[in-house]
Amino acid sequence: MTHALYAVNSALIAAILFLIVFLVVEGGYRLGRRRQVHSSDPIKSQLSAIQGSLLGLISLVLGFTFSIALHHYDKRSEAMLEETNAIGTTYLRAHALPETVKNETLSTLGQYVDVRVELSNMSLADAAAREPSLREGSRLRARLWDLGMKSVKDDDRITTSGLYIQALNGLIDSYATRDEILNRHVPEVVILLLLLTIVLAGGVLGYTSGVESHRPTMAVTGFIVIVVILAGMIMDLDRPRRGFIQVSPKYMLDLQEDVRSSH
Repeated sequence: MTHALYAVNSALIAAILFLIVFLVVEGGYRLGRRRQVHSSDPIKSQLSAIQGSLLGLISLVLGFTFSIALHHYDKRSEAMLEETNAIGTTYLRAHALPETVKNETLSTLGQYVDVRVELSNMSLADAAAREPSLREGSRLRARLWDLGMKSVKDDDRITTSGLYIQALNGLIDSYATRDEILNRHVPEVVILLLLLTIVLAGGVLGYTSGVESHRPTMAVTGFIVIVVILAGMIMDLDRPRRGFIQVSPKYMLDLQEDVRSSH
């Protein structure tokens, strides 16, 4: 499923959001100036109630979306570590395979690590560039399985081929798990609700300032800036391999170095 906002850089969205909110605040202020009221006018109490409700709604939606985005980030980090451990375990157990398949299995696993590292450094938005590496990874997993079945025929002991097949199953499962987690993100409707709430709150803050015959204070400006930054951070946190906040591929790189040094 295609998501319009998910395809746009989060920093660009935050910059556009800040510009829109600034214009809405200014527009609200000018409208409020035309509707200046006395302190006894009930519209002031109504505006205060609406303003408080919107600010509370922003806090609620910000907290909700940040919690989801942070959870997805944590799961991506765990999936990276899980896959690295699964590949490492498979590589270690491959040393106990029969000589008929051991060398090719170790070589294939080394190639597989290289492919996974390569994919870890590619943007998920660039599907065309990722496709060859994804196909190569699928081919290598199929080859590893074929070699595993051959090892069972040559040596069906549980302490050799049996343990290797178990580890290979973990490798395949960890790939599927990590791939699925990379496709998780905050529902776009929730992001749209957050952005709309921020814009509405800016309009109400500006209008209230106009009604009270004064420019929006520095506190209002600071609040808007912080909220926009938080919204941008949430979107960035929720976009694997595309923004500033990314899961470090250190574990996979360390494994790649270990595999290469053991050859």
